[in-house]
Amino acid sequence: MTGAVVGELSDGHLTELARAISLRLPDGSEEILVEAARSVEPKAVRQLADRIRDRAEQDRVDEVDEPAADPGDTLHLRDLPGGRLEFFGELSAETGARFTALLEPLPTPRPDGPRDAARRRGEAFADLIALASRSGDLPTEAGERPHISVTIDHDTLRRGVGHAVLDGDHHLSAAQARRIACDATVLPVVLGGASEVLDPGRAKRTVSTAQRRALHARDRGCAFPDCHRPPQWCDAHHIQHRADGGTTDLDNLALPCRTHHTHRQVATTGGTPTFIPPRHIHPAQRPRQNLLHRPPAVAA
Repeated sequence: MTGAVVGELSDGHLTELARAISLRLPDGSEEILVEAARSVEPKAVRQLADRIRDRAEQDRVDEVDEPAADPGDTLHLRDLPGGRLEFFGELSAETGARFTALLEPLPTPRPDGPRDAARRRGEAFADLIALASRSGDLPTEAGERPHISVTIDHDTLRRGVGHAVLDGDHHLSAAQARRIACDATVLPVVLGGASEVLDPGRAKRTVSTAQRRALHARDRGCAFPDCHRPPQWCDAHHIQHRADGGTTDLDNLALPCRTHHTHRQVATTGGTPTFIPPRHIHPAQRPRQNLLHRPPAVAA
């Protein structure tokens, strides 16, 4: 690198070029980086050097040895109080690209959603898990598909006050249990006075596959006003809860996303779910429908 070129570059550019030299990049890399430094910011020089290094390292990996050289995907799990779960890990380039492609369309800001980007990504990740749980290709264990077990007293479920037990150890609120029970397989169990199991009932699916397909065709996405979520990211929800005597009929079902599952629903009008919006969205709380998925017909 000549003195004339050095005089054209800032201290930041020179720092990044010195760092690039320490990376032992392939022959010809210095000339590429110096030329780039004359027209881009120092940060871009660093990024270009890293790309050259990554490409060189990939080229050095023999095809036969590639699986051994790739550390693969790792995931660490740790239980937290209250049934919460902490996880961290590292994804390979291939898995990371697939995960990013699935996640990126979901955490878009919404007027009634969280503003923090990490919270939005968390909601999006929960949506991915919910979608995967409905897949027909899930593995089985002891003849059963992956599932969670929630134990709750019927009166607690009906009143929505109290708590339930998740997988025999962690506690949920009754409201959370009601939401899970909307679109789940329910297995009634009769308990004796000492909580011994007297009669394990027969599992019954609350919303059938055919009904979910009909909901997808009718609501075409989240039924809450102005929500863009597509049907595959939504739950089947009972307008009048089953614990309150509600039936599992299409007129008593709607398709809200996870965020809007807890909003009050009043009815289905002409086969379309109608919501009472929160006061901060509509002070008069006039019942509204989502017209994004089913716009009204325009008169000729």
